Amino acid sequence: MDVDNGSREAASEPFTVRFPNAGLPVGQGATFLDDFNDDRFAEERKTNLYYPFASRPEWETASFLLNSSLSMLEIDSYLQLELTKRNNLSFNTAQRLHDLTDLLPAVPCWKSKTMKTLPLYPSRTPVVLYYRDAVEVLQDLMKSPLICDALNFSPLQIFEDSRKLVRVYDSWLSGTRAWEMQSQLPEGATLLGTILSSDKTTVSVITGNRVAHPLLISLANIDSDLLSKASLYLFNLLALLPVPKYIERKTAIRGVLENRLYHECLDIVLQPLKIAARIGSIMSDPLGQLRVYSIQARNIFPQDLPAYQKASVTARTNGVVSPFWRDWPLAEPCEFLTPEPLHHWHKMFWDHDIKWAIQAVGATSIDFRFSIHQPTVGYRSFKEGVSTLKQVTGRTQRDIQRYLIPLISGAVTSRFVTALRALMDFRYAGQATRFNQASASRVQAALDEFHENKDIIQDLKARVNPKGVPIVHWEIPKLEFMQSVEPSIRASGPIMQWTADTTEHAHITLVKDPARSGNNHDFEVQICRHLDRQARVRRFDLMTAMVDARVDFRLGDIEGDEGRGDEDRGEEGLDEEEATTRISSSEQLAAHLNPVSKKLFGSFRPKRNFFLKARLLKQTPSAPLPLRIFSDDVSGEISAFSFVRDADLKTLTIEQVSILYALPDFRGACVDFLERYEAKTVSFVIGGRRGNSQLTLPFTKVRNWSRFRIQSKMYFNTDLLTDPHTIFAAPPSADWEFGRQNAAIVNIDPSFEWPRSSLEGHCVVLVKVLFTVSQPRKPSPPVRGTDQFLAYCERLDVVNQALPPHKYRHLPGYNSWPPHNPDYSSGCFVLKRARRADGAPFGDVIPVSQFRSFADICPHYRGNPHPSLKQESSQYHSDEFLLNKYFNKELFFALDKVDPSLTSSAK
Repeated sequence: MDVDNGSREAASEPFTVRFPNAGLPVGQGATFLDDFNDDRFAEERKTNLYYPFASRPEWETASFLLNSSLSMLEIDSYLQLELTKRNNLSFNTAQRLHDLTDLLPAVPCWKSKTMKTLPLYPSRTPVVLYYRDAVEVLQDLMKSPLICDALNFSPLQIFEDSRKLVRVYDSWLSGTRAWEMQSQLPEGATLLGTILSSDKTTVSVITGNRVAHPLLISLANIDSDLLSKASLYLFNLLALLPVPKYIERKTAIRGVLENRLYHECLDIVLQPLKIAARIGSIMSDPLGQLRVYSIQARNIFPQDLPAYQKASVTARTNGVVSPFWRDWPLAEPCEFLTPEPLHHWHKMFWDHDIKWAIQAVGATSIDFRFSIHQPTVGYRSFKEGVSTLKQVTGRTQRDIQRYLIPLISGAVTSRFVTALRALMDFRYAGQATRFNQASASRVQAALDEFHENKDIIQDLKARVNPKGVPIVHWEIPKLEFMQSVEPSIRASGPIMQWTADTTEHAHITLVKDPARSGNNHDFEVQICRHLDRQARVRRFDLMTAMVDARVDFRLGDIEGDEGRGDEDRGEEGLDEEEATTRISSSEQLAAHLNPVSKKLFGSFRPKRNFFLKARLLKQTPSAPLPLRIFSDDVSGEISAFSFVRDADLKTLTIEQVSILYALPDFRGACVDFLERYEAKTVSFVIGGRRGNSQLTLPFTKVRNWSRFRIQSKMYFNTDLLTDPHTIFAAPPSADWEFGRQNAAIVNIDPSFEWPRSSLEGHCVVLVKVLFTVSQPRKPSPPVRGTDQFLAYCERLDVVNQALPPHKYRHLPGYNSWPPHNPDYSSGCFVLKRARRADGAPFGDVIPVSQFRSFADICPHYRGNPHPSLKQESSQYHSDEFLLNKYFNKELFFALDKVDPSLTSSAK
């Protein structure tokens, strides 16, 4: 049946089905600002908004001191300065400042409980649990107007189009598990997913042996993009679990005791959530709407004890008799214990993958390969190698992952590379923020591919214990847990929403920093007090900013609601000039407020936005031409570029550029560019016809830049921007004998749009020269086509490889650049310098606006690289390269076509 274009476009739009009658409001309750107006000091704040502080300037001073890392002694010293005393502050000591802070609107209070130990197994120190009411903490989080736009309550099913053939998973609520749980709740009830994260963390520095065991809580109903922003404090400390010091000498017995204590404490802390799951709890959302919530677990991270411990080892259990989830309705450990990338994937890479590679390739050889790889600005390079690294962080583990596969390719048998490459594909593809049935299956296919090839690791005796003895089994818990990733994606959505990166950072801000700001005594109590004050300060700042801006955050025109935010604000009410603005959007709220702390809305350092700067600069008549920050306007702002204002290399003649950069055909390339421009060429390719280099150019000099920065858009959400990357085109120097050049992906067919088109309509180039033309003096007209930044680039051709095994040919990564095939073992495209018949490289001048992305290329060594190579020379002396798709996630998503349904095809 023929389908017209309009119908085809309509069919391609995502189609969403929401659970009927889920999350229905049952009334209107108190909003965030209502709590402020109902505070015990509401009367005093009618005349002084910042009570108990005297004024806004005094509150600004107090907020600064409370948010700083100054100790109480240092705050006292500051307050005793003569200049500070002249301000007549209401507080003259840190203790008085803390006392005033305790008068600010309340937050969920802390409780403590001394846990009993078994008589036969006492602890050296008291076992004390510090915790808060979990429902109160969630209610406090849900009332915040800052998360209103990112808060969702209804399970949904998302399909690629209205035919409902392909299911999409982009959040917890879009998974099958949330839909099933909602179907078991009464009609109209609201499903809340709680994220619980628990991990021990060291508080002391060097000495002290102080360890804390925090339990963090947040909501799975918040969009993962917002939830991952640590600066918004969306993960709250729910409890400080005790870390006992049992007298028992046997490690196994102590382990059982600790496990039982852990579950006993969680049983106490999570009891309010279990009650809410059984009978529901009426809570208010940011707009004050009341709903009946059922709270479910989402993700967390016998008397003869010796005999029981032995039996539990045989049964492969941890010795816990009463697990905390036993009486939590709808709580299934196989469902709520979801995979977690930081500890399950990246830690496994460091514990196993890199060790196998070092053993198979050899420590000296692999260190040398890492040491000679050309460094990239903003990314770590390993000039000393990787085999001797100790106690690396998760960031370092990721940095090594960027380069491992292409660097070991050619150094060991291809099946070994295939096995490690399959695991790397699993990790990178599993970090997508959106899945459909095909992309979820692709993750599982990568794991299956590893299992098909893993025997080569043992054949090469690469899997060994610390003593160097080969291990003949594959009993790796983290590897076994990988089998649950694909089912978890379908049940609970993308794995990246459960990553511990955010909670690991929260350990610093919620535990380590508060503990280290105290006096080293009773650090648990000091943590609780510190966090209580910090929460009060943030709430008070937001509340006063809303009142000062005369905004009321609630739904408008609610029947039976008279607008509690307006009541009692003066005897005759508010006149027209002081009328309260009623809004119901977080975005609108942020535009109205002027809080004391700019951190209220997140980080001080937002990501650079070259696209916005380009639009603003385009409207500035006095800006120098060509514009130093600009975007690709022709294809709809796919990439944006930033050059420094002044050329960092002096103005040179055409002949001087040819000599400095060793480019004898630079003049001919400039001639050819002008001819193609006059022929109205829209998109310039590299290595076409060559003009007569003896023709006279309408210009004689150029101004040279050695680098520029490029920014693109994200693969899954083109409204979000990637981090900028620096691309070098520097001439030879004392440090770089042959110059420093980077590779880039360039568009040669505007009907294909990066990144979703992958490499179709694109090519890979080495950037040799960046320049603008020095225009002739007036009254001579400017040279047509040269009012822009230009680049002389050398083309890298694809060396076609053999087809992959038939069972994997359907995977989109092998069809991302038709008709070219990548190398099967490394998964990377093989590139080779394009040369003319006389051996000279193919080079041409193209506009910088055709650039789309930075590209990392690794020299393809077949055997051992020459020992004379260095970071500065390895690329120059290589003729064949691997296009490294593992350099970062965004590049992997594009080059591997992680989600083919997003592909941008020819227009």
